[in-house]
Parts: sequence; structure tokens; C-alpha cells
Amino acid sequence: MSGTDDIWNDLFGGFDSLNRRIEDMFSRMDMSGPDVKTYGYTMWQGPDGVRHVKEFGNTGSRMGALGPAGVKEPFTDVSEEDSVVRAVAEIPGVEKQDIELSCTRNVLSIRVKTPGREFEKDLALPCDVDVDSARAEYNNGLLEVTLDKVSPSDRGKTISIA
Repeated sequence: MSGTDDIWNDLFGGFDSLNRRIEDMFSRMDMSGPDVKTYGYTMWQGPDGVRHVKEFGNTGSRMGALGPAGVKEPFTDVSEEDSVVRAVAEIPGVEKQDIELSCTRNVLSIRVKTPGREFEKDLALPCDVDVDSARAEYNNGLLEVTLDKVSPSDRGKTISIA
């Protein structure tokens, strides 16, 4: 049995040392400084069969264009429910009074500009919303904005030509 143990240790015995070195390396890294870059994307296919790609991060688009130096794009999610649109953004390390929100019928803009932290993102909303219905809460780094959908009758009226 000791021969099998020796082979096992020869093959895999160095992993403990490697794992300790990797953990030590990551513990010394500063992942919150202005030079940390984040980029990612999500892909989905809508019920109409159209494929969508949504990018996020602070490195600009996949075409390589960089955003303003030091400005980060918060991680966000927008969901459409029965009668509301809900937008959630991850904005850690800021106070709620530092967050500037503005909205049009189909775009929600989030801005934070404080010493050491700067976030910026314009979210395309999936449908028209009632701007006056906006409700926002910020707790433990998560911003949640809820907006009522505009019903088709609120969008206007058909006008007959005489």
C-alpha cells in the first residue's frame, strides 16, 4: 500500500503548496483600486427569436473604446414584471445622498461622483415608464429603482382625419 501512496504523493503532493501560494498571491492583491478593469457580457434570446448581448464593466465596449478614466460601470439588472420595471444596480461604498438618478420614459441614468469612487450608467428600459412613479431604495450597496409601466392608453390617442 505504501507504493501506491508514494505514486499518489508524487503526482498530487505539490498541489497543497501550489494552493497555498495562489491563496497568498490573491490575498495580497488590491482588487478595488482605480486600475482594476472589469468586463463581461450576458447573452439571451428574446421570445421573438432576436438575440441580444448586454455588456457591463468599466473598460468600454468590446470595440476597445475606454470610458473616462476612473469611472466604473455598476453591475446592473433590469427586469420587467406585470405592471412595473425594476432596475437593480450594485454601487458599493457610497452614501445614498451621493447617488444621482434621472429618468426619461425609456432610460434610467445612474451617476455617482465622490472622491475615490465614480460610477456611471445609462440603462435602456424595456418599455415606456411613468417617470413620476419612480421609487428608489439604497441598502448595503444595492440600489433598487421601481417604475410603473405606462399602459397603452397613456401613450396617446388615435386622431381621426376629417
